[in-house]
Amino acid sequence: MGERIRTVRYFDLDHRRSELHPELEGAGPRTVVDPSEWTDPNWLNDGFDAVDHGFEIVTHSGAVFSLTWDPPGHQEGIGLQPVPLLGSGVSVEADVAIWDVQERSPGWTSMAGTHVTGVDLHYVPWADRSGPPLWCPHVTIHGEHDRVDVIMGDSAGGVLVPSADDVAVLHPGTPLPRWAGHRVPSDVP
Repeated sequence: MGERIRTVRYFDLDHRRSELHPELEGAGPRTVVDPSEWTDPNWLNDGFDAVDHGFEIVTHSGAVFSLTWDPPGHQEGIGLQPVPLLGSGVSVEADVAIWDVQERSPGWTSMAGTHVTGVDLHYVPWADRSGPPLWCPHVTIHGEHDRVDVIMGDSAGGVLVPSADDVAVLHPGTPLPRWAGHRVPSDVP
């Protein structure tokens, strides 16, 4: 806690690599810099960002935190770790697009440069029963003046839907869907 956010990077499937950069097929990760790709990023939706792999937060002190979905099964949920996403949640050889979004995503613009004042991991029972095991379908990152809610979600034609293998960053003012913290694994398509 208390770290200031310097950079937020989304790690997404590189949907347009073969179209825009065929010479990079099989070359591993690439950072998106072409202004034409920023005109309609595949992760940006009305009210939320849907990210295939997850994201990193880099602080002004250089600390790196990654947030990604944990594989379905015993550990399903959202995982938050003090490690880079490449090499932990994403292979260093994966053809992923890396987007620096702290100044471009409505979910992060109000958090850029601010101190993180808290992180809430919202654990719920795995099924409709009390007691363990628990899973984490929702994380809240609090800043000095705002917050970011991250849930296990995806876009289906621009509509926020539950997902077991994608995370969604809610934009300010977007209400938390009822299913985000109150669903059982069988609700996940």
